[in-house]
Amino acid sequence: MAKKSTKDTFDDADLRSSLLSGGFEAEDFENAAVGRGEVSEGRLFGLNAVERMILSIVLFLAVTIIGIALLFITGTVAIR
Repeated sequence: MAKKSTKDTFDDADLRSSLLSGGFEAEDFENAAVGRGEVSEGRLFGLNAVERMILSIVLFLAVTIIGIALLFITGTVAIR
């Protein structure tokens, strides 16, 4: 195998020193913080998570009942 040039090798000491010398200021993070009003409240169609779950269960049951009723009506399934 060919040796990699020094430019291609990873040197963690250089990485560590570059991170320590550059440093981050607390102000950088404070300015980037998102305010409470800018965060999504997790609502879809004005419903919270529990309301969406109940709605999905009701729709699932409605589709299931209609499907079973259609099977009986068309004669595909019969009760003996």
